Amino acid sequence: MTKNAANQIEDQIVYGKLAALNRHAGDRLQRISRSPLIAEDRMFAAGVLTARLELAHQLQYEPEHLYALRASVRHAFDRFAYDIAEGDVILTADPYGGGTKGQSLTLVVPTFVDGELALSPAIRAQMTDLGGEIPGGFNPVAYELWQESVRITPVKLFAGGKLQRDVLRFLTTNSRTSEWFGDDLEALHACCRESQRSILELIHEYGMEKVNRSVSSMLAYARSEALRALPDASEAAALPGKADLPFEGADLEIRVRAYRDEDRFVFDFADSPAQRHSPYNCTRETAQSFAVSAALAHLLDDLPLNDGLLESFRFELPPGSIICPEFPAATALGGSYTGHAVAAAVTDALNAGNSDGAYPGIHGTGPWAMLYPPVGSERVVPMRVDPGFASAGDGWGPAGLSGSGRLMSAEELEARYGFRMERRERLEGNDRGMEVRLRVLDGEWEYKLFSPEEGELSIHAADASAAPSGKRTLKPGDVIDFRYKGPGPLERKGGTRDED
Repeated sequence: MTKNAANQIEDQIVYGKLAALNRHAGDRLQRISRSPLIAEDRMFAAGVLTARLELAHQLQYEPEHLYALRASVRHAFDRFAYDIAEGDVILTADPYGGGTKGQSLTLVVPTFVDGELALSPAIRAQMTDLGGEIPGGFNPVAYELWQESVRITPVKLFAGGKLQRDVLRFLTTNSRTSEWFGDDLEALHACCRESQRSILELIHEYGMEKVNRSVSSMLAYARSEALRALPDASEAAALPGKADLPFEGADLEIRVRAYRDEDRFVFDFADSPAQRHSPYNCTRETAQSFAVSAALAHLLDDLPLNDGLLESFRFELPPGSIICPEFPAATALGGSYTGHAVAAAVTDALNAGNSDGAYPGIHGTGPWAMLYPPVGSERVVPMRVDPGFASAGDGWGPAGLSGSGRLMSAEELEARYGFRMERRERLEGNDRGMEVRLRVLDGEWEYKLFSPEEGELSIHAADASAAPSGKRTLKPGDVIDFRYKGPGPLERKGGTRDED
């Protein structure tokens, strides 16, 4: 065996151990987190970054984190460029600092070896509530980010190993679910600390030079494989793609041109619509994440998610557009709606002139609701209700962009939240979508409904005389009907829809 072959085998072993410790951090986070958004819906990502802040490995269950975890960490390190020491823990939740929406928080633990920055673990996760006008942060009429959440620019939760109690107090008191938020912060910190210990053991076993070499080799491999999977189109013969924005009243399209430029693949969104006075804007990182998720949908389960893959692409995203808005535009619904249009446009472009559909569609939005006890109650804990799934644009299964969360069970809904699931079934006919019916058994709930053009969501009051069009409270006996799109066009029922 040659020395080069032996090094390649060792590189794979070392990188495999790095990936395993990162996956373990994600698994542990699910087990110890209090919020259902993390423990059940798996709205998080875990990563390890190099001293140069390259993404060495990432585990994710939602596509929006693909570029956002690295970008958020880089923004945080840039903020504390000459003031980062061993024992520091930095967190940020800023849509305009590498993030996607204000409710998603990134925590990173800088790790040092012999006084030099080494591999640092980071976790990015959706919090239950970080302020804003509406519990949960999804405000359908928001036009600036403060209506959605508190803007958390990079701060140190720990400085030199000491908890900054004033920072923790500020963060938790600005959440309606302060106890849950505090517990989830502790879970993120504990998982990053355990990952840090495993990283230091790995470096002690193999040495920093070998660990860095293994990361570099896997970055090169991911980049090579990503580019090999994409069409060979020049800028002069760029592949065009377009998709309608899936929210009512938009009458707008996302347009893209896709082509190769030397050692990168380019997505040019120069003709994108201007940013909206609504929460449907998606940040640069959101647009990048959804575009690449669509382009490499057939490979993402096999390729390591690292800097090599991310740097295989270049993006032209015009500032002030709906896919690269300027501060302080609202962004909370960008991933739920506009991101799917970005992915659909990319899929359309890559399949241009390709009749075999080599690039499957993974987009497909569905209706969901945000429920919470009446504002002013002693305890207001928001609950996201998404009991079904839309089918992917070109398939029969769930849309890949919907993430990897677990569907709510009927038993859980009834025992924990006081809702009875009376129906959850696939529909027959051309649509072959899904229909779910929930009935309120206990308590009162205020709500916000989110329904794209390809789905339906309606409220039916038990007492019709007490259900004016402006009704915003669910009471025992009331029913929520969800209809999710299947592979075919949705056959609308034309029923009453109580929406915001």
